[in-house]
Amino acid sequence: MKLRTKLPLFSSITVVISVSLVAMFSIVGFYNQTSKYINDYESEELFKIKKDLEDHVNIAYNMISNSYANSRRSAIERLYGIKFSEDGNENIKMFTVNALRITIDNIRAIRFKKEGYIWINDVNPPYKVILHPIKPEMEQQSHVINLKETDQNIYEAFADICNESGSGFLRYNFYKEGLLVKVPKISYIKLFEPLGWVIGSGAYIDNIENAVKQKRKILRDQVFGMILFTFIISAALIVLASVILFRYGHNISNSISIIEKHLVFLSRGETVSKITRKRKDEIGKMYLSLNDVIDGFSSYTEFTKQIRNGKLDAAFKTLSLNDELGNSLLLMRKSLQDAKKEENQRKIDNEKTIWTNTGQAMIEDILRRQREDINMLSHDIINSLVKYINANQGGIFLYNDDDPDDIYLYQSAIFAYNRNRFHKKRIELGDGIIGACALEKKTIYMTNIPNNYIEITSGLGTANPKSLLIVPLKLEDSIYGIIEIASFETLKDYEIHFIEKISESISATFLSIKANNQTQKLLKQFREQADEKEKREKEMQESIEELKMLKEQFNIK
Repeated sequence: MKLRTKLPLFSSITVVISVSLVAMFSIVGFYNQTSKYINDYESEELFKIKKDLEDHVNIAYNMISNSYANSRRSAIERLYGIKFSEDGNENIKMFTVNALRITIDNIRAIRFKKEGYIWINDVNPPYKVILHPIKPEMEQQSHVINLKETDQNIYEAFADICNESGSGFLRYNFYKEGLLVKVPKISYIKLFEPLGWVIGSGAYIDNIENAVKQKRKILRDQVFGMILFTFIISAALIVLASVILFRYGHNISNSISIIEKHLVFLSRGETVSKITRKRKDEIGKMYLSLNDVIDGFSSYTEFTKQIRNGKLDAAFKTLSLNDELGNSLLLMRKSLQDAKKEENQRKIDNEKTIWTNTGQAMIEDILRRQREDINMLSHDIINSLVKYINANQGGIFLYNDDDPDDIYLYQSAIFAYNRNRFHKKRIELGDGIIGACALEKKTIYMTNIPNNYIEITSGLGTANPKSLLIVPLKLEDSIYGIIEIASFETLKDYEIHFIEKISESISATFLSIKANNQTQKLLKQFREQADEKEKREKEMQESIEELKMLKEQFNIK
């Protein structure tokens, strides 16, 4: 579908949707507000009727209650000064009946509004009517008037309400005077318990329902009118928008078509010429931007050619600070430069790893070959280690704790300028760098050592190295010796790490040799003790034999 068609179509759809949504929300809001008003109107009118019914029933209730109370014997004597004999119950009863009849006649005359009146019926079956001022022929009779769509007698429903809560409202349909059909009615009933009477009054509410229906019909008509008005406005807006947009759509689509063709060529990676047409609107700015892209494309192409040829330092300038493609190319060049540096660094790291693994294998081989004489093993280790790291001097000092009261370090092997020095040398714990390292159990690395410093603290002679490395031989927290390396060159980190790493294997081997030596020493002591024991037992046996001979000689029993 062409843009000249899409533009009016989509704009019309947008207008329709927008107008429809606004109209829908307006109509829904209007409908809800009006419905609430109608519901409030209905509730208020029903509340007024209920209040009016309740007031009139309470008036009749109070009249009957007062009449009943005043007709008791004590009340009659108090109010009227009449004295009854002990057998005067019939007179009291007659007086009571007459008083209630007068009250009922007074209630019969009560009227309110147009159709309001009070009726009375029994609360117990067969629900005889006591008072009905509109239809006196119903009095002193029982009647069955079923509620709508039920088999329940209306007087039974009155009785249920009174028996349950003493009073209440009932909504039902009943015949209205002058009409042959039942209409909605609401009644309020209240139980007068002393006589078992249901006192009630009702009012027809068909006028309220009719008013509500009329208001709802008006509301529907208004809503329909609003919908029709919305439809007409939407149609007019669609026609107007379509005409305007179609007029400008042709011009816009032609300009966009030119841009499209250039973009297609650019997307294929082909070279395109700049757009020469002039416009002063947004499309004209698009022309200028596209021309900038064409210029930038050419510069990008040239830059990538140089990068492809390995010229990672080729000059390149982005079109702007926010030129993402240009910045991406610069990042690509930096990534290539970093990758080359990383590749070189990986080669160095691999060489270091190979160097470390080779040195570790060399030391492990020495540890496997020599496991009897710890001094010869120390000589082989320090000799090979100093040569391997191209140092100048080295020494191993072992930890001697045979006597718990006299613990010290002794020089086990020395390597200096390709000469071995096997003279004995004792170092106390805490004495000099080596003694301090034995106490702290941490590696010590020093550079720029003073001329007389190593002679005073290390005991390696008068040489003045540039760097000095002291590494403790330990397993967990137990110390077994010290390795000392001195060099005229600064030791590198990986060389220090290498010596610290192999120190664990050397410590484990020294521990094993030390344990074996202690075991051999104990075995030797055990054999000597066994031989001594055997010699004593033999001498004892010879003494016993001599005693036996003496006893036999002198007949000693």
